[in-house]
Amino acid sequence: MEILKFEDAPKRSSVKRGKNSSRKTILGVAAAAAIAVMGSTLAANISINTGGSLEFGQGITQTTACSGANIINIVPSSSFNNSSGGGTFSLSGLSFSGTGLQTCVGKTFTLKAWDNSTSNPLIISTGNNIGYTSATFVYSSSALSYSAGITAGAQGSNSATVAFNTSGNNVATSGAIYKITLESN
Repeated sequence: MEILKFEDAPKRSSVKRGKNSSRKTILGVAAAAAIAVMGSTLAANISINTGGSLEFGQGITQTTACSGANIINIVPSSSFNNSSGGGTFSLSGLSFSGTGLQTCVGKTFTLKAWDNSTSNPLIISTGNNIGYTSATFVYSSSALSYSAGITAGAQGSNSATVAFNTSGNNVATSGAIYKITLESN
């Protein structure tokens, strides 16, 4: 008794598929993939800068500083650097005021200036043939300590002032500065 007999097995008939059936299969798979992609994209519920969290690295957010709801006002000042055939206005200093400074006592502030088109900060101060793209200071009600990019500093009750050396060749002009950022940590 043989369990498997291959000699007497019936022959398979070969059925040819038409060209239309393979096209239909490909179109059906493509349609199913398109529906799945469109369904997941439309159901993503992306909102930018509405106070909620951001996903996929989209949008711009603001982070609360150490001042919390208290305000820190920043007022820039400029100076004119005279030169033969013309001159330039440069950022010569920044004044800070507001009750937010008191909540940030002992914190390190980092200052940067930016233009409108690049992702690199501008040179805001020079010293010893070095261009500084950032300057830091630590606010205290009794003393103000600052980095090499700052040439002078003063503090008062709810106020601080820093000054920059603008005599270098590569210092950003006042017209090139689009925004000034103040970071705290």
